[in-house]
Amino acid sequence: MALNLSSLPDPAIVETVSFQTIFNELRADFSTRFPDFSALVESDPAIKLLEVAAYREVVLRARVNDAFKATLLAFAAGADLDNLAAFYGLTRIAQETDAELKDRTINRIQGSSTAGGAAWYRYQALTADSGVRDARVTSPGAGLVQVALLSKEIENLEALGTDENTLSAAMSALATFYGVDTAGLKDLTAAPLIRAVIDAAGPGGTATPQMLTVVDAVMQDDEVRVITDSVTTTSANVVSVDVVAEVYLYPDSSATVLDGIEAAIRAAIQSEGGLGWDLTLSWLIKNIHVDGVQRVELISPTTNQVADDGTAISIGTFTVTNEGYDR
Repeated sequence: MALNLSSLPDPAIVETVSFQTIFNELRADFSTRFPDFSALVESDPAIKLLEVAAYREVVLRARVNDAFKATLLAFAAGADLDNLAAFYGLTRIAQETDAELKDRTINRIQGSSTAGGAAWYRYQALTADSGVRDARVTSPGAGLVQVALLSKEIENLEALGTDENTLSAAMSALATFYGVDTAGLKDLTAAPLIRAVIDAAGPGGTATPQMLTVVDAVMQDDEVRVITDSVTTTSANVVSVDVVAEVYLYPDSSATVLDGIEAAIRAAIQSEGGLGWDLTLSWLIKNIHVDGVQRVELISPTTNQVADDGTAISIGTFTVTNEGYDR
């Protein structure tokens, strides 16, 4: 996995900017330069000018901080990140988020230092197709490389939405990828056909045969595969876990506090989960125990769900029952 940049502190060169500190310094400097000027009350025009100068300096220093942070991979975003990634030979691929582009850039940097390291193959898998959500590279034996793929095509399809009047370029691209004939079709017709191909691959996140073909072709390329490696591209083993919980609320809590819990947990799985990520009981209870909840009785699962390198855990059915109020 790539380095977690979010844990890095602000670099020392990034200055903490305080309006009051700057204003006090300006006022002290003014008093030193003009010791005979004693009318420094809050309503004095000189004070107002010092406040304006202090505010403008705060804005300027903050801009300097932002400009410097934009040159660091941990803080760069948008076009700044695009330019930084381009230095390492990367361009943003379709629908790629800032976090995903940073992840690929890190793997590109790490992988370029070795001949066929895990980071190198992971970078190639993530770059081969924008539908790859995660990739885990392992070596079960000497000269053997196995690349497991976790798909995000279902997420992409849901994000595209539907349009009864036009077949969007993004939807058309997905249709072509999955071999769906779009002649005369509209989004409302194409979407279910594409979804059927995705669903046929297995639980959400399972790589389709089409995706495996696309990524494996890249892996076998002479410019990618190290000559001594035998590379196999496989789908992740996606394990679906049903969640059942009983929840008790505080007496003054509204039952509406439970609204959105399922959506929030599924979104958290998408952002935090992935290959090799364990679904623990404490994680589930923490995310179900929102403000207004007095306690959570987790019925299922009963043990931590441990995932190996080639396994990803997803949520199957999700049932939360309001058992009433307690203190």
